[in-house]
Amino acid sequence: MATDPQPPAVPFDRRKIYRPFLERLNPIGPVRDLVADDLIVRRDHDQCDSGQPPIHVALANAAELSRGMQIALVGGIGSGKTTELRLTQEKLSRHSDAVNILLDLADLTDLSELNPGAILAAAGIVLYSRLTERQQIPQVESAYAQLHALAFGETREYRPDAPPDLPAPVDVPGLLKFRFLALRREVKQVRELLLSIASPLLENDAQITLLIDGLDRLIRAERFREFAEQDLYALRGTKITVIVVAPLLLLYDKSRFLDTFDDFKHIRAAANPLDSDFLRQILERRGALELMHRRDIESAAEYSGGVLRDLVTLAHSAAQYAYGDDKDLMYLFTA
Repeated sequence: MATDPQPPAVPFDRRKIYRPFLERLNPIGPVRDLVADDLIVRRDHDQCDSGQPPIHVALANAAELSRGMQIALVGGIGSGKTTELRLTQEKLSRHSDAVNILLDLADLTDLSELNPGAILAAAGIVLYSRLTERQQIPQVESAYAQLHALAFGETREYRPDAPPDLPAPVDVPGLLKFRFLALRREVKQVRELLLSIASPLLENDAQITLLIDGLDRLIRAERFREFAEQDLYALRGTKITVIVVAPLLLLYDKSRFLDTFDDFKHIRAAANPLDSDFLRQILERRGALELMHRRDIESAAEYSGGVLRDLVTLAHSAAQYAYGDDKDLMYLFTA
């Protein structure tokens, strides 16, 4: 009986060279993995001011010294906002009483269906999971049960004999217009439940920081205003610090909405890719020198325009094409 011919043996498995490099370059991989594997190149100063510390250091210092402040972080797509949040979280963890909650709302929920109060609800649910003695505090258990029902809905018994609803109130406009709209009833309710869950930590003078990612992906900037004027405003005076990624469009908004925050930071692309050691180090840290000449790394930095995501994507695509075309690269000459 004839057997299928066996393919010829591969003298050298090129996958062992390319695969680790491409995995380290994964442009959509979790940032926490990059931090854990020490693949993040930390800047040594603020991009907008070389005399100031790196953004993640400045954010961590502000959160530690001024509990309850609110900071916005803006930047273009692929500029490194999520990385800065992760590094800030890492920096804040140097203190034992730090409770750092990093929420990527784009991963948790459909942003187009997000309602005011949802950010507070998500924070409360995550905060509840951090409490070690929650079972011993009835008010915390009760608050969590109510918060969970508000966040995910519940089934209520229908009572046909219930009295009809009262007539809806009529709003009569006044002479003054408040800077922020009054908190919605459901937002007030969620705020109280969140504070009940956080009360054991706040009573022990804990340092609570809420880092919110994903809201920069909102298509309409006014949707971000809605959350800022409800969820974030509801946290004012609670000693819970908020660092939130905001849409870049707000940086150029005529209403200067970012000024309503205690501070904001702007992440820019590298000003001069040709002279940027920072961009080259990003590729070298991921093992680019095993596959590329230094001049190739410099070319990738140049054509990226200084945008981090474009830099990683260029290197990723180049390695894929080289592997697919079976090109001879530097490692063949040095083997």
